[in-house]
Amino acid sequence: MFRKTVVGLVVVAGLMFFIKKTSFLSYAGTLWSQATREAEEQVPTKFEIERARREIAAMDGDISGALRPIAEYMAAINRLKKDVKTARAALTEQKASILAMTRDLDGNPTVLVYAGEEFSAERVRRKLQGDFESYKRCEAHLKSQEKLLEAKERSLTASREQLSKLVAKKRDYEVRLAQLEADEETLQTARIGSKLPFTDNRSTEIEAALGKIENRLEVQRAEIELANGPQAHDFIPVQARNRPGAVASVEEIRQHLGAN
Repeated sequence: MFRKTVVGLVVVAGLMFFIKKTSFLSYAGTLWSQATREAEEQVPTKFEIERARREIAAMDGDISGALRPIAEYMAAINRLKKDVKTARAALTEQKASILAMTRDLDGNPTVLVYAGEEFSAERVRRKLQGDFESYKRCEAHLKSQEKLLEAKERSLTASREQLSKLVAKKRDYEVRLAQLEADEETLQTARIGSKLPFTDNRSTEIEAALGKIENRLEVQRAEIELANGPQAHDFIPVQARNRPGAVASVEEIRQHLGAN
C-alpha cells in the first residue's frame, strides 16, 4: 500500500514537472482555440445568414415585451396629471376664499354676514386659521405631486428613446442582412461563371467569418447603448411641513398668499 502511494506521488510530481517545463497548458489551449476557430470557419455563409435572420426576427419579441410596461406607465402619468390639475383648481378656489375672509376682517368687525346669516368675527378668524393651515398642507402636497409627475415624465421619455433605438437597430440589422445576402449571392454567381480552377471554400469561410464578426459587434454595440440609457434618479419625496406652533395673523396669511 505504501509503495503504491509513493509511486502515485512520483507520477503526479513527474506530470507537474512536465507541464511546468514544457508549457503543456499553453499548447493545449492554443490547440483548442485553433480547433474551435476552424470549426466555426467551416459553417456556410447561407447558414450564418439564416441564423442572423432568426435572431433579428426574435427582436420583435423584445420590442413587444417593452410596449406593455411603457403603455402602463403612460396611463399612470395621465392619471397623475389629472390629479395635479384637480388639486391646482381646488387650491385656487381655497386661496380665493381665504383672501375674501382676510378682507372681511379688515377694520376688526364684530359680526360678518355670509349668505344672509350672521357670524361672529371670532368664529370667522378661527375658520380663517384652519383654512390657512389646510391650504399650506395642500400646497405642499401639490408641489410633491408636481415633482413626482416631472420625474415620471423624464423616465417615460428615456424609456421611449430606448425603445426607438431598439426598433431602429432592428431595421438597420434587416437592411445590413439584406445587403450581405445580396453580396453572398453575387459572389456565388461570380464563382459559377468563373473559369478559373479554384474552389469557393476560402471565400465562403471569409464571408462567414466577416458576417459573424459584424453581427457580433453590432449586438454588443446595441447592448452598450441600451445599458447606458438615461435614467431618472432625481426624484425627491416632499413631505408636508409641520404646522407652525404660533397662530398666523391676518397680515401673515396675506403675505403668504401674495396678496396686497
